[in-house]
Amino acid sequence: MVVALSVFALCSAALVGGCRAQDSAPSEPSTSALPPFPYPPLEIRTSVAVPLEQPLLGAAEFALDMSVDARLSDDPDEERLYREYRSKIAPEADSDAPRTSDPYVGQTGGALHGAVAAQQLPDGAAEVTICLFDTPGLYVMKEDGELIAAPSTGPIGLWRPRVQWTNRPAADGSTSREPRWLLLDIGAIQNMTKEQIAGVCDPFKPQPFVQKAPDPTSAPPG
Repeated sequence: MVVALSVFALCSAALVGGCRAQDSAPSEPSTSALPPFPYPPLEIRTSVAVPLEQPLLGAAEFALDMSVDARLSDDPDEERLYREYRSKIAPEADSDAPRTSDPYVGQTGGALHGAVAAQQLPDGAAEVTICLFDTPGLYVMKEDGELIAAPSTGPIGLWRPRVQWTNRPAADGSTSREPRWLLLDIGAIQNMTKEQIAGVCDPFKPQPFVQKAPDPTSAPPG
């Protein structure tokens, strides 16, 4: 699956931070419009890279969707998306950390999130292993029009989100009569070396592993 969003709609708390489309509206009408972003929108692709049967297949697909949605949650300009995200996470997965904008005006490039393993846990829960391949990579444009590589911990990341098939309330207080998947923990791995992560993810690494900004769709400002 490919998730293609407006360049102003998707930013990563783990990799980029929040995203800002523009500053607050001026008190008087502006005589110039914000120029169109001169690069293609960021695309995050998802795939289940190993054979799975239900319910683990459903768990993996939901965890992949949430791994993309999690990259929206720190963007204060996307309140609707943030509310939707909180309706699909458990209260213990919620965070009261402030969401802050960043100094960038746009984002391009792409990544692949691949589910490479899944295991059943007690009480209808499951743990999914997701490799995050930043290919062709994430790139951000500064206000002066310069395109740079986004701040990142590296081109390959590893998450092990836990999800549960349940009808318990979500973080926003919403309930469901029928069970549905709920995210218990996004599972961003912090205690593994790059070599250990490579041992898990390299067998599923896309080839060629491109690390290059996309070509502009129009002339960059400047």
